[in-house]
Amino acid sequence: MRGVVGIFAVAMLLAGCASGQLGGAALTDNVKSNTARLVVYRSSALGFAVMPNYAVDGRVIGGSQAAGFVSCDLPPGRHEVAVNNLPLSSNLFGQGSEKLSLDLRAGSTTYLSAQPQMGIVTPGAITLIQVTESQGRADVASLRQSTGSCGKA
Repeated sequence: MRGVVGIFAVAMLLAGCASGQLGGAALTDNVKSNTARLVVYRSSALGFAVMPNYAVDGRVIGGSQAAGFVSCDLPPGRHEVAVNNLPLSSNLFGQGSEKLSLDLRAGSTTYLSAQPQMGIVTPGAITLIQVTESQGRADVASLRQSTGSCGKA
């Protein structure tokens, strides 16, 4: 019986991670010609309790939530995107980086996949990997939009 209660509790936690619109509906509007869209998403439930913030150019835009994404319309040009992992977190065996420098193009969408990397002794880290637009669009379609504070471009 405890196993069933545990599975139910985990399912409820995952269901509550991100509560906005599904990506397929939230990202239907076109990107304006004078802005660039950045979508950072996390499709894996691995390490669901590890939820550091995402930051663009040093400003927090939202949190890393399992089965969720954050979308920002930004001015085109160079931007630094980072994950504010705990200082003791480690990425010993994972791929990706905690910080990426991107050149966002006007009228286009850039997708970053946030990948949980589990540590051995310390809490895990979330790393970022840039994916193709088609891959990102497919991955985000069934994820929920997280509330973020991107502001307007």
